[in-house]
Amino acid sequence: MKMVSTRLVLAMVAVLFILAISVDAAYRKPPFNGSIFGKRSNTITDYEITSRAMSSVCEVVSETCNAWLSRQDSN
Repeated sequence: MKMVSTRLVLAMVAVLFILAISVDAAYRKPPFNGSIFGKRSNTITDYEITSRAMSSVCEVVSETCNAWLSRQDSN
């Protein structure tokens, strides 16, 4: 039973990581004609979007693991 739950957690981590990568892939850069005239200071850079996505994935995984471990400890 422990091996199945470990595989489930690893599968969830893999799925969340793939979703985080797809969030970054959905980002569309602004057209060139408007991006060079002082509008870059207000845009979000690529690494900030990736950082936010990975942060949310880590938060979800942490909450899931804590809930799973507390359930395992109570048994």
